[in-house]
This record gives sequence, C-alpha cells and structure tokens, in this order.
Amino acid sequence: MRPERLTPHARDLTTRSLDWMDQQWDPEVGLLRAPEEPGGGNAPTGHLVRETGWYAVGLLARNLPARDDAEADLERARRALTRVLDHQLDAPGERFHGTWLRSPHEPRPTAESVEWRDYDPNWREFIGTTLVVVANEFPEALAGDLGPRVEAALRLAVEGSLARGVGAHYTNIALMAAFLLEDAAVRLGEPSWEAPALRLAEQVLARFRVDGTFDEYNSPTYYGIDLYALALWRRYARRPLLRDGGAEMESVLWRDTARRYHAGLRNLAGPYDRSYGMDLRHYASGIGLWVWAAVGRDLAPFPETDRPFRHAWDLALGPVVAVLGAEVPDDALAHLRGFRGERQVDQVIVREPRRVASSWVGERLLVGAEDVAGERGNLADQFHPATVHWLVDGVSGASGSGAGGLGGDGADVGWIRLVSDLTVDARAEGPSLTLTCSRHDGGDLAFAFHVRVPEAGLDGGRTARDVVVDLPFADLTTERWALPGLEVTLDTDAELVAVEPDPADDTWWLRYVARDVPADSPVRFGIALRAE
Repeated sequence: MRPERLTPHARDLTTRSLDWMDQQWDPEVGLLRAPEEPGGGNAPTGHLVRETGWYAVGLLARNLPARDDAEADLERARRALTRVLDHQLDAPGERFHGTWLRSPHEPRPTAESVEWRDYDPNWREFIGTTLVVVANEFPEALAGDLGPRVEAALRLAVEGSLARGVGAHYTNIALMAAFLLEDAAVRLGEPSWEAPALRLAEQVLARFRVDGTFDEYNSPTYYGIDLYALALWRRYARRPLLRDGGAEMESVLWRDTARRYHAGLRNLAGPYDRSYGMDLRHYASGIGLWVWAAVGRDLAPFPETDRPFRHAWDLALGPVVAVLGAEVPDDALAHLRGFRGERQVDQVIVREPRRVASSWVGERLLVGAEDVAGERGNLADQFHPATVHWLVDGVSGASGSGAGGLGGDGADVGWIRLVSDLTVDARAEGPSLTLTCSRHDGGDLAFAFHVRVPEAGLDGGRTARDVVVDLPFADLTTERWALPGLEVTLDTDAELVAVEPDPADDTWWLRYVARDVPADSPVRFGIALRAE
C-alpha cells in the first residue's frame, strides 16, 4: 500500500504517528523505546515489542527514505519485524506458548509465572493480527526467510490461542482471536482451525445482537481495538460470517459511540467499563485514533503529539488504523463533526447479571452512569461507574455542523468521577446523577469524588466537616459545590470530610463518609448539575 492509497486524514495520521515513532526508534536494538509517562504511573519501560510491529506497518505504508539515516523504510521495517519475531515464546504445553515478551528487558516466563504480571497472553492476538496485515498489504516486505518466519510465528500464536480458549465476553481479544484462527486455517493449511474460529465468531455475534453492544462497554481504548478487529473481519476475512458480521457490528458500534460523543468537548460521556483517563484530549486512546482517521486531526479527541502525553505508546497503532480505514455510517459521522443536540442515551449492556448504562449529552455537560444491579462488578481503577464532564469556559460549537472543537479563548473541560471500593449503582437522568450503595457490611462507608477544574484547583489540605471551603473560584460544602462553570447540588446522608490535592497532577479529591450505616442499608447521593 502506497501513501496515495490512503485518505488525506489517514495519511496525516500515518505521518504524525511515524514522526513520533521515528524519534523512539533505537537502531542498535531494532525496537521502539518506551516513552516516559507524564506524572509517572504504570507505564512500560525499556523497549516495546508489540508497538514495533505497528511501526513496521507505518514504515511500509510510507516506504520513503528514513529521515535519520540512509536506511530505507523497507529495510527498517524488515529489521523491526525480525526483532519482533525474535521475542516470541516457543514453549509447547505452557500457558504462555505462542505469546510474545512485552519488552526484551522482562525475563522469559516459567511455569511459576503469573499471567498479566509476568507476561501478557494477549500479545498473541495483537502481534499475530499485525503480521496478517503485513502479509496482506505488503507481501514484498516478507521476501527471503522473513515470510517463513512469519508463518511459523502465526502457527505458534494460533496454537497458544486455541489452548487458551478465550471467551466471547472478553470482547477485544475474542474478536481478534476469531479472525486470527479463521485466517490461519487457510494461510497455514489447517482446515481444522476453521471450526473453532467460526464458533467463537458466532458466539461474539450472537452476544452482541442481544442488545447491540459489547461486554467491555464504552471503553475508549478498547473500543479502538474492537474497531481494529472488526475492520480485520470486514477487510480480510474469507467467510461471510466474519465479513458480513464484522461490517454489521462495526456500524452499530460507531452509532452507539456517536450517541455518547460530544464533538465540542471532544469527549465521550461515561460510564466507562475500562478507561485509562477521563479526558480524551489528554491521553492517547484507540477511539481517538479512529475518529482522527474519520474526520481529521483538528476534530479528533487526541492530545498534541509534539509534546509529552499520557499513554503515548498507543499512538503506535495509528498506521494500522490508517491502513485498515475507518468506515463510519453517515449519521454517526455527523456526530463526530459537530454537536447534534441534547439527548438521553440508555443502553442495556448485558442481561445476566443485568448492567445498564445511562448518559445525558447536553450542550455544555456530559453525565454518565452504570447500574450493576447491586452486583459487585469490575472495581478495578479502569472502571468509572459515574462521570461528569463540563465546559469550563467558551462555547461548545453546538450549532455549527463543522464546529467540533472547543470555542472561545481559554475554553477547557472539567470532569468528576466517583471512586469507591463499594458497589454503587448509578443512574444518569438528564443533567443529574443518582448513586445508590445498598450491598455492604455496614459501618463507616467511604466515597470519593475525583475532580479536575482546569487552571483553578481546589484549596485542600484541611478538614471540611461543618465548614465552608470559601475560595475565589469554588465554594464547597456537603450539599453544594460551586465550581467554575458548574454548580453541583447534593442530597445525601454522607458528609464531606476532606478536600485533598492529588500530588500527581492538578486534580483534587472530595471525600465523603456515611457514618454508622447498618449492613445493606442504602446510602444514596442525589446530584443535580447545572453547567453555566
């Protein structure tokens, strides 16, 4: 694939992501260096194996002389692919057979190794599908012994994937696994692999068709991987089940995403089953890359790539997104280009145990909530069951069909998220939230609201019980928060006990406690929101 075959937006995405990756390339090691994560956090270190495979796709799509030396992009891509292949694990009978090291700096796993901590089983699907993209789009890159090495690597990856037997509910990995098995059945002459591929594809499709959604709901990073996998189904799959089913799910996924998207705030309304951040403009996300490919950089929910940004390694996926191409239904595309009016969005995620997402998309305000029916759901730090975004200043581009970006000098987005170790059922209804915690062991129950108010902050470090925190930009009491651009009114039996700065960034914690609560007695927050 030559650059002229890419759309202008896809070409721009490829160029900018390659500009960034060229700076991360380590010619001595033959891999990309891991970028530093602003503010620290759980970031990869050393060098990156998976992302180097994505870099190779970008080099092949560009296929122009590299800017740092005389080495051609084709030669660098071949070296990058060779180094990726060097880090696959060939260990028949072991749980990690066929996957890859995440970095050459981590030790090779043993029988005692712990999945996710010591190795990532999903690198089979991520890197395996990347190799299929290379084989389909750039077969000339696999001349010589590289072609047989790629086929051998795909065989190991499929063997490990079959032994693992990922479930249909693990959406992004199941989608990639079904495609990888279906492709390898023909590519490697293993017809017996087709049956498990079609079975997994049927299970994912049937599960999706119940309510038109995936288990990993509204996940900005993993929706990007879902769209990647569905584009593989749509573009390369041999069987109609995957080709047609991929196109069907891709269209529905775009429409559901568009319902919750605000082009003016350049953010998705919550809730987020899995998210690595609260503001898409400040960290790299998969969905941000796909919106970029669809409507261009200026309208995309993505940080500036010429300065440090969080989760930066995910920018490496950009060339693969560009090569596969975004196919967005026209009605969804309109929402990506400009705000299309206030709306309430309700969605059943799964029926047993029942989970329901609700969102309000207003001109200056986004509200998101998830009801898990009192069941203890995903309580990891990626799960955000109650969220708020609001426009702090400026105008939102509500009426202009092409006005996707924030208007006005100094306009920015503030946000709030609920954080608690307790199970909380949340409901968004218009510009309001209702939070209910009804399954617990009693006693003093803690809830926290993590808040970002751009360029203002809150004056913390003091106890807030029975006291008004009176600041030029914010008044905080148990029942009322007056924040720049947002008034929050709370009806609750819990009390605000502390306002604390987060030492890692410009955010703050508003901590509430409900005292001496009998076991399983409901604790509620009624939260009314008014964006100004």
